[in-house]
Amino acid sequence: MSYSELELTIQNLENKPDEQWKYINNFIRKAKKETNPEKTRRGYVLASFNKRGKEQILYGDSILIIAKKINDNNIIGDSYLSLGMSYTNNENYPKALDAFIKGYDYIKKNKNPYLIHNAEYQIAQTKSYLGLYQDAHELLTDCVSFFRLHHEKIEDTHYAYYYLYSLIALIETNSHLSNFNANTSLIQEGIDFIKKNPDFKEYYAYFISSQGTDLYYQHKYDQAVVKIHKAIQLYNDSWKHLTDKFYLGMSLWKLGKKEEALPYFLLFDQEYKETGKLDPKFRPAFEILIRHYSENNDSEKQLEYINTLLILDKAYEKDYKYLNSTLNKEYDTKKLHEEKEILENKIKWERFFYFTLIGFGFLVILFLTFLLTKYYNRRKYSKILNERYFEIQDEDIPVQNEMFEQTNDDAIIDDQLGINPLIVENVLKTLSSFEKDKQYLKKNISLASMSKLCGTNTVYLSRIINFYKKKSFNEYLNELRLDHIVSQWKNKPKTRYISIQKTAENAGYNTTQTFTKNFQEKYNIPPTYFLNQLNKES
Repeated sequence: MSYSELELTIQNLENKPDEQWKYINNFIRKAKKETNPEKTRRGYVLASFNKRGKEQILYGDSILIIAKKINDNNIIGDSYLSLGMSYTNNENYPKALDAFIKGYDYIKKNKNPYLIHNAEYQIAQTKSYLGLYQDAHELLTDCVSFFRLHHEKIEDTHYAYYYLYSLIALIETNSHLSNFNANTSLIQEGIDFIKKNPDFKEYYAYFISSQGTDLYYQHKYDQAVVKIHKAIQLYNDSWKHLTDKFYLGMSLWKLGKKEEALPYFLLFDQEYKETGKLDPKFRPAFEILIRHYSENNDSEKQLEYINTLLILDKAYEKDYKYLNSTLNKEYDTKKLHEEKEILENKIKWERFFYFTLIGFGFLVILFLTFLLTKYYNRRKYSKILNERYFEIQDEDIPVQNEMFEQTNDDAIIDDQLGINPLIVENVLKTLSSFEKDKQYLKKNISLASMSKLCGTNTVYLSRIINFYKKKSFNEYLNELRLDHIVSQWKNKPKTRYISIQKTAENAGYNTTQTFTKNFQEKYNIPPTYFLNQLNKES
C-alpha cells in the first residue's frame, strides 16, 4: 500500500485502535525501510495519536528527534506541537504549554499563518486548561477569525478541523467567563457549518454539549440535563467525555436527584484510580462524594475521599497553581485535615466499640449457652432420677448383691479370673454381707481394708469386683453410699432436713466436697437441686 492508502485506512479505523495500530506499524516500517525521515516522522505522529500514557510521550519525543535531523523550522515547530499534544492527552498541561510555546517560536520564523494560528490554538487551549481563561479568550478569538475564513485542506491537514476546534474551545472559554450571549451566536455558527458540511457531523454533539454547559452555568439545570444527555447519546467516538458526564451529574445533583447523580461522580473516582490523575475542574465531584457519605454516616468512605482530595490538591498546587487558587472550594486543605482527624478518631472509637460489642455479645452467648445446657442437663437428669428413684416404694433401694445371689457354684468354678473358686465364693459372700449390713457407711474404707475383711489380697478383690460388678472398687463403694442417701431422702422425708455436711458424714464420706463432687459426677446435678426437686414432688 502507498503512504496515502495506509493513512486513509488508518483514518477509517479511528474507532478500532488495535486494528489501526497494525497499519501504523506498517507505515513506520515502510518509511524506515525506504530511509524516508519525513514519512518516518509522520508515522510517529500517527502512532502518538493511537497511544496513551508514557508510550504516547515517547513517540512525541521520537517525532521531535527526527524533526531536528530534518532541520526545518516548520517541521521542528510542528513536532513540538505534537509533543505538546501528547502531554495534553496525558493531562500534563504545564509541560504541554512549554512544548507549544517552543513550537510557536520555531513556527513564527517562517511566518506561515496556518501553522502560527495552529500553534496559537494549542497555546490557548492549554491556558484554558490551566484556568487562564482571559488569555485563552484573546488567542481563541483571533484563531476563530482566521480559520473562519481559511479552513481549506492543505496537503495532509484539513484546517476545517481547526476552525471547529477553535470555535468549540472559544465557546467553552466564554462559558467560564459568563459570555453566554456571545456563545449563542457561536454555537449556532458551528451547527450551521456542520449542516452545510455533513462530513463533519460527528462534531454536532459538541455544540449540543456546549448548549448544555451554558445552561448549567445559567442555573437552568432541567434544560442542561436534556441537552447534555442528548450530546452523550450523539457521540460516536472512543473518548470518555468526562466533561459532559461531570456537568450532567452536577445538574442532577442541583435538582436534588442525588441517587441519579451519584454514579456520574463515582466515574471520577474510577478514573483517578485507573490513571492516578484528574482534571482540577472535576474536583467538586469528590467534595460531593465526601458530603454524600457524611450524610449517610459512612465514615470509612468519607475518609477515603478526603484522603483522595488531599492527594489531588497537592498535585494541583504543583501543576495548576493559578487554577487551583481560583477554584471555589467547599473543602479547602485546612478543613480537609480537620475532618480527616475527626473521622480517624471516630473510626478508631467505632471499631473499638464494634469489637467490644462483638466480644460482649460472644460472652453473653457463651453464658446463655452454659445456662441452657445446665438447664437441659438438669431436666434430663431430673427425669432420670424420677424414673429411677421417685417411683420406688420400698424402704430401701435394692442392694447390689442380686448378681451374687444368682451366682451358683458352677458359675464360680467356670469363671475366667484365674482365682481359686473357693476364694471367689468367700469374697462374694463377704461383699453380700457388707452390702446387707450397710458396712459401706463406715469411714475410711479402702481397697486394702476391704481385702482383709474378705480374707484375700487387693489384686484378687479388685478383679472379682471388676468382673462381677463391672466397676472399680471406688465406683462400687461410692454407688452404694449414693444409693443409700437417695433412698433415705426418698423414703424418710425428715432426712432431707439434715445438712449436706452431716449427710455426707453419715454416709462414710470424709468431706462434704467429696460427696458433692461424686453426686454431681453421677447425676450431673448438685445434691441441693435434687433435694429441691424431691420436695416439689412431695
